[in-house]
Parts: sequence; C-alpha cells; structure tokens
Amino acid sequence: MEKYLTKKGICQMFSVPIDTLNKDLKKMRYNPDFELYVLKPSYKRVLIDPMGYEAFLKFKSSERLLNI
Repeated sequence: MEKYLTKKGICQMFSVPIDTLNKDLKKMRYNPDFELYVLKPSYKRVLIDPMGYEAFLKFKSSERLLNI
C-alpha cells in the first residue's frame, strides 16, 4: 500500500464519491486526531494517508453507533 494517495486514489480504494470525501477531509482537518493524515503541499494538491482515512471512517462509524 502506498503511503499517500490523491483524492482520486482514495475514492477508488474506498468506493466513496468525491463530494463525500471532500466533506470527510474537512472534518479530518479540524479534528486534531486526524489532521496529520491530510497533507496539502500546494493550493491544488491534496495527499491523504489511506490508513488514516480508514481510521477516520471507523471513528465516524463508532460515533454514529453511539448516537443511535
């Protein structure tokens, strides 16, 4: 597995639409536990750690189950 992927790579790997990914990345950037997994080296480039995104999805899933 590669260390970092582009948005397109993450969308393909996790089968998520780009709009959903953009919303998730915004939440990740504002969460201190997950901000390290999103790199933005320039205005247009965004690199995401796939293992970090997977951890974020698990976090969201457990959070959703607690709120039911």
